[in-house]
Amino acid sequence: MPIPSQSEMNLVVLKLMTDGATRTRSQAKAAVRDQLALTPEEQDLKTSSGVRVYESRVGWAVSYLARAGMLQAVKRGVYVITEFGQSYARQYSDGLAFTHALNKVIAENNPWNTGSMSSGKKDTPPSDDMSDEKTSQEQSDETSPREQIDTAFAQLNDELQETLLQSILEKDPAFFEQLVVDLLVKMGYGQGRQTKISHDGGVDGIIATDALGFDPIYVQAKRYTPGNTVGRPELQGFAGALGSITRGVFITTSTFAKGAMEWAAHYPHATLVLVNGRRLTELMVEYDLGVSTEQTYRIKRIDGDYFGDE
Repeated sequence: MPIPSQSEMNLVVLKLMTDGATRTRSQAKAAVRDQLALTPEEQDLKTSSGVRVYESRVGWAVSYLARAGMLQAVKRGVYVITEFGQSYARQYSDGLAFTHALNKVIAENNPWNTGSMSSGKKDTPPSDDMSDEKTSQEQSDETSPREQIDTAFAQLNDELQETLLQSILEKDPAFFEQLVVDLLVKMGYGQGRQTKISHDGGVDGIIATDALGFDPIYVQAKRYTPGNTVGRPELQGFAGALGSITRGVFITTSTFAKGAMEWAAHYPHATLVLVNGRRLTELMVEYDLGVSTEQTYRIKRIDGDYFGDE
């Protein structure tokens, strides 16, 4: 049969996983290939960047399903279906309608949206409503190619940032402390070093902003899981560890409580900069820390000067 579209492939992969087996992405790709009985020509069909089309679509389907909580990573790169995913597999038979519902769940479960996780909407999957499918198609038809490129780029970056955050959480605290020092060095603040872990006194890194170290920046790194908010006491402890130092950066993988941010903004003895998990991963992507460029696209336009256009 022809290679399913991305919308159709999302449901194909979910249905495949209903057997309860654990699979890596590679195993899922092989299972889909065999299940669909793809011809050699279909298996070798590639995108413009040289990736096999069916493998790309299966890989993205796994990512979408995992982000929606329909698949769960039992360990890094190995997935199993959740009961939530089973409920959606039973509910849907149409790929387009399912994908529209999938997108809604992903939006609700956005880890950067602190108010969406407790909505309780997961318990009852939405009905297989064709009007939803029509709305989704109309929205797609209404966007320009440039908007679609921008949207795709944003989705790729969101996926990358979520993967970065998960990778950081899988490492030990010492790795994270070195990471934040490396980031500040990459950003051009000066030369940095990680303090001795057993004697850091609330300071995990020091950035020397000049050759003699007259005006250093102290760094605190807290590797917290999302939802474990950094509160005012942690910031007060860090402020106390600064002593006479007037600049400090507190970086966490989670978020800061509102009261903690207000306290830091009005702390009179030093400038305290707070960096949450979202901003951390944005900076890592911007300054190429822990990431590499996979593909570069150049978008060109008519040269008005050459053609004499005003």
